[in-house]
Amino acid sequence: MSGMLDAEQLAEIVSFLSNDRPDVKCEACDATSASLGSDDALANRQNVATMLEQDVPKLLSKMISTPYPPGLISGKSINEVWKTRVQYHSLNASSALVSIGGEMAAESFISSGIIGRIGELIMEHTPAITQLRQMMNDEARDANESERVVDAGIAFLSNLTRTESGSSAFLDKESLVTKLISEFSSNPPTGFDCFQHVGSVVMNITQMERGRKIILNTSTKYLGKMVPFLRGGSVTRRYGVAGAIRNVCFEKDSSWWLLNEFKIIDTICFPLCGPEGFDIDDKVGMNPEFWLAGIDKKRDPEADIRHLLVEAILLLCACGRRARETLREKQVYAVIKVLDLSEENEEGEGVGVGGANDDNDNEERSDEDVERERCAALSPRMRRCRSSH
Repeated sequence: MSGMLDAEQLAEIVSFLSNDRPDVKCEACDATSASLGSDDALANRQNVATMLEQDVPKLLSKMISTPYPPGLISGKSINEVWKTRVQYHSLNASSALVSIGGEMAAESFISSGIIGRIGELIMEHTPAITQLRQMMNDEARDANESERVVDAGIAFLSNLTRTESGSSAFLDKESLVTKLISEFSSNPPTGFDCFQHVGSVVMNITQMERGRKIILNTSTKYLGKMVPFLRGGSVTRRYGVAGAIRNVCFEKDSSWWLLNEFKIIDTICFPLCGPEGFDIDDKVGMNPEFWLAGIDKKRDPEADIRHLLVEAILLLCACGRRARETLREKQVYAVIKVLDLSEENEEGEGVGVGGANDDNDNEERSDEDVERERCAALSPRMRRCRSSH
């Protein structure tokens, strides 16, 4: 089903979403998702508006935690299977709706209590996931029902927290923040990674000052639990963590702690270093991890992730002279210089960045000015490189 829904089609979907039969509910959820998957953006927005008028978010939210009486399906185990399937399909439909509906859809879902319901759902399914991983540590295995439901629930939260109201409402549930980060850090990305979208959720909430304060809380150590996956996680995990790192660098009041206690330079620069190597002088003060692997050192292959990390360095540059001195002492600008040349080679452009390769210009400006210009100019060039792939 695609294109703009008429009144009769919408009424049919709403009636099926309210049906007592779980199989009918699943079909109705799929129809809801399909109606929002058109190439016609105007039709999608109109369908969202019509669904909001009919309280579809409330119906979908209710389905996440609705039990099915034994009389509908014979056998408790089968009953539980259908419950899980309905949860999965309703969450997928909810994600489609909030992704297109934005702030208005988010507010409707929030008022229906969906965040609390998803928190309960994660608590309900996590024990089964933990038990499965202990029994079957197989990277090639398919996801089971519980893993799919949790993945869909967190994917919905990722879409919801892209809105200001969604992030604010999610931050009101700090126990859920704790639970998600705990599961993200304690479940390695093997097999089906149902916690992969937690990084995106944290990236979204740290766009708000309140979210940054929570993640930077030194007693909870949330940030420290997440950063290891910038080196050894899936693209989805790495992107979310990189975005969260970029966002916390907005907090100028935390810059000294980030640079000197948390050692965030090591976290940011390691994925930016490749096999090219550094001059002897550049290695003074530099973390040996950046160059000890030699030609075997791999730079993060994703331009999106590299772009976020370069932006993090730019934000640290803006934190004041002390921050810039620390960046210089740790040879961050040398890392950026080599990265810049690598990006040039990939684009096939042979053009210097921000005048950084122009010796005459360099004589008229301080080294710090040149280095900051190189870093600032590299960010948009990486964006162009990313969009060309």
